[in-house]
Amino acid sequence: MGSVSATNGVLVPVSPSPTLEETVEYAVDAVGRREDDGTVHLVLTVPGHHVGKEGLERDEKLLATAEGYATEATETVEDSVSIRTSLLGADEYFSDPLNHFELLVDYVAEHDLDRVIIDPDYSVDATAHVLQDMETVLSEADIRYEVAPVSSGWRPTGPELVRGGIIAVIAFAFYVALGGPTYTFALWTGAVTALIAAVLLRNVAFERTPHVGPALATLGRAVLFVPYLLWEIAKANVQFAYVVLHPSLPIDPCLDRVDAAVGDGLSVTAFANSITLTPGTLTVDTVGNELLVHSLAPSAREDLVEGVHERAVRFLFYGREGLELPGPAARDDVDPVVQPAEAVSRAESDSESEVETEADANPRGDTDD
Repeated sequence: MGSVSATNGVLVPVSPSPTLEETVEYAVDAVGRREDDGTVHLVLTVPGHHVGKEGLERDEKLLATAEGYATEATETVEDSVSIRTSLLGADEYFSDPLNHFELLVDYVAEHDLDRVIIDPDYSVDATAHVLQDMETVLSEADIRYEVAPVSSGWRPTGPELVRGGIIAVIAFAFYVALGGPTYTFALWTGAVTALIAAVLLRNVAFERTPHVGPALATLGRAVLFVPYLLWEIAKANVQFAYVVLHPSLPIDPCLDRVDAAVGDGLSVTAFANSITLTPGTLTVDTVGNELLVHSLAPSAREDLVEGVHERAVRFLFYGREGLELPGPAARDDVDPVVQPAEAVSRAESDSESEVETEADANPRGDTDD
């Protein structure tokens, strides 16, 4: 990319990759070769979203690890190199990789950085290896960048081994449960199949590497979540039966776009399915954490916008703190696509009232000259 001019430093996007240490060392060395003092900005965008900052411990630990690599590397350079770390996106929720890149672009502009040094194995989460898309966004923003010239090959990381191990265990257990093999050849066949599944799906089944503590806590909260969901389904069945059996059939269908305060694929899937399993509501489509939901009756829509389903799912994945967040309507995270007939009628009535008021105030229809 040519020589580096004297600016406020370089940015290194951080992700858990096997070449992170080498990339950080390269960035420190690149800044250290300049005659003036410089800064290496280690920036981690939160993969998913954490309203209320739940589950940020592992992100902060990764950022601290990258800072440790940089601190060790500064001891080998002659000129002064300072290290600055930042965690972006902790106060907002998003899941599209482009949102991550936009945060990086804004950070570069805010700190007037010279360029971005990219880890060749950088990804926003385990399932999104989107280096080419990132380069496109940086080019369109007219930001200088380079991919760190470090040895990049297939080397499984610790998190990949954990994810693969979990998949292998689940796949083998499923194989045994279905077939119940008792002879050696069948068991070896199942083990080989489980290993193949682990290699192929290690970066597909999980966006983030499961940790034992949080996983067990989620399973424990599921003991409360499942009966609660069944109770909501039972109530909705009664309400839906009343609507169907009522002589006037009091339905008022509508379609809403809801920005859900849940962030990874598993929690979004749980939220979308909890809505669909409840009679009267149906998740039509999802894009990231944005759900398109059809509601058949006003009571079903009220439960949706007040966060009845969302709070339950947030409790399941984030614990008691997840209950403190207000519902989508209170956060202004509901965008009606097809409004209920009652709301449309009310809006038309208000419009007619305004016209009548103006007419009463000016009965002769006078206009200003």
